Amino acid sequence: MTEHDTTGPALRERLVDTICTLLPHVLKREVTGATADTTLMAALGMSSTTGLELILELEDRLAVEISVEELGRDDFSTVGSLADYVAGNLLPEA
Repeated sequence: MTEHDTTGPALRERLVDTICTLLPHVLKREVTGATADTTLMAALGMSSTTGLELILELEDRLAVEISVEELGRDDFSTVGSLADYVAGNLLPEA
């Protein structure tokens, strides 16, 4: 990630956009109109397996490492809640 978007609203917006972009790939079907308020499990039927796949895809796409130690089902409530979790759990570069 570039230095200017590693904190705050810019990072969250980038994460929301990236998650929405990755959803069709991870869910293996078309996903249109996803926003920060889109519910991942209720609206999109995401499972715990596809949730972890999404985290791995995010790491690859953004070239970051995400701590999954505290990651729970509630973090997958919406696209925005997942973006918030990721923003707060990025591991420092080695």
